[in-house]
Amino acid sequence: MLGATAVINVHGYPAEVWRRFVAPASVGQLSGDAVLCVDVGSPASRAQLRLWARVEGARLAEVRFQALGCPVTVAVGQWLAETLQGRTAVDPGNGIGAACRAALEIGDDKAHCWIMAEDAVRALARAAQED
Repeated sequence: MLGATAVINVHGYPAEVWRRFVAPASVGQLSGDAVLCVDVGSPASRAQLRLWARVEGARLAEVRFQALGCPVTVAVGQWLAETLQGRTAVDPGNGIGAACRAALEIGDDKAHCWIMAEDAVRALARAAQED
């Protein structure tokens, strides 16, 4: 018998996607003067991803997210929060989409999700430069 909190991955999502979908640790909002907020979406679906980042000096000290979409969209938000924390705000990462795709084993059918990761990082870098 399964415990009350067990969630079965009946659709066969990759393990790293499922782990982040079932128990995302960085969901939520940030507020304050040193907080950047960006929104991205996907024309391939109705998926949306919002990132908040608290900037301290030139670094992203804390990153939180909200996602509307499939389990992969949620996993991408959580992966970005984990990956971006501590990076430079103005250049948080080149090739982040490919890294996200590889880390979460995202298939071609969900390419729009890792492309949203790239879009979110670009938007975050632009917001940091404008700030």
